[in-house]
Amino acid sequence: MGLDQQTMLTPNIPFEGDTIAQEDLLEGYVNPGWLSSEPPKGIVVPRNTRRIADDPLQLCTDHYLLNVGPQHPSTHGALRVVMEMDGERIMSGEAHVGQLHRGIEKLAEHRRYHQLATLVDRADYVSGITVETAVALATEQLAEIEVPTRAQWLRCLMAEVNRIASHYMWMGPMGLDSGAMGIFLYMQKDREVFLDVLEEMTGQRLMFNYVRPGGVTGDLTPRAEQILRDYLKIGIKRMKEHWDNLFESEIFQMRTKGIGVLTRADVLNYGATGHVLRASGVDFDVRRDRPYDAYDQFDFEVMTRSGGDIFDRVVCRFDEIRQSLRIIEQCLDGLPTGDIKAKTPKVLRVPAGEACGIVESARGEVGIHLYADGSDKPLRMRYRPPTLYSLALAEVLLPGTLFADAIVNMGSFDFCFGEVDR
Repeated sequence: MGLDQQTMLTPNIPFEGDTIAQEDLLEGYVNPGWLSSEPPKGIVVPRNTRRIADDPLQLCTDHYLLNVGPQHPSTHGALRVVMEMDGERIMSGEAHVGQLHRGIEKLAEHRRYHQLATLVDRADYVSGITVETAVALATEQLAEIEVPTRAQWLRCLMAEVNRIASHYMWMGPMGLDSGAMGIFLYMQKDREVFLDVLEEMTGQRLMFNYVRPGGVTGDLTPRAEQILRDYLKIGIKRMKEHWDNLFESEIFQMRTKGIGVLTRADVLNYGATGHVLRASGVDFDVRRDRPYDAYDQFDFEVMTRSGGDIFDRVVCRFDEIRQSLRIIEQCLDGLPTGDIKAKTPKVLRVPAGEACGIVESARGEVGIHLYADGSDKPLRMRYRPPTLYSLALAEVLLPGTLFADAIVNMGSFDFCFGEVDR
């Protein structure tokens, strides 16, 4: 860039001949809006023409801003990320949320307790059964409702069915992000099996409204049981095929191993949960360590990894599907008899107080904190979404990565922006 061109970028600059004072170059600029933690060296210029060499006659690289989303399919939801790019490399990134705001926490103040499940279904719209359970647990603590044993087992059964459907919905597009088209189709085919079970049990394939305070809305049907038992016969074989198709691929390994590494300290400092936490070596799962419903009666393992990269996050999720199949089999074999719902009044009024329902959702630890004032509606509800904290980690990992790697990196956190924006 020549000297004449450079001075055109900087208005109201006094100069004499070829000599320009550095302090004069800063005139006329109010808050140029830096994205980087440190401003660029040399002449200060407006945004989008960022990196200027000290010598105007030298070659230089201009930085530019790249908007990713909110409609871009690679953002895995309604996310907008503003990236400062140096060619293909990301210098900094800012996540802009709020594109999918649903106002769930405020709307809960005007809904009765048995209506809250309908709201949270719109938050985590991929694995709503688990969030419905969190709302039910908090309400049951306030109202001192004892849930029948069969209902507790059915909650665990449907939560694991929903967990597998959610994992497949995420793992297939992870293949797409890294260049594998076939695995997406194979996993969607398997996901349909579990969606059929959810539809049979709840009448819905997305917004289930199945878990209520005191129990569940429907019992296990013969068709749902048969679908699950048929899949259990071939499930391990199907998992082996998925492993060979995706994880044994050299391309997938090159795109995921050693990229997006999070240390144990990183995930603990940022409050990460779920597979993001366990892939960095932290052995914690709410189902085992703070059991709810009937999870303390099942034999399953908490799957952890130690590398903390994209590959480990995906493998950790893959292994969780195996454990969910184990829990489903134990549910079907040992399902106790009895009622599926406790006797509760049509209009549930709970004593004044507060309670928190905590569950292990498909994306991590979900907490529903309810404040009650003695009426039939909560005074306040707080939704603790796991992927909001994962989003903070993703933003930290963006600087220094290539744009293509950043897409796979962000996808590995499995964002659900219905619960991020709430």
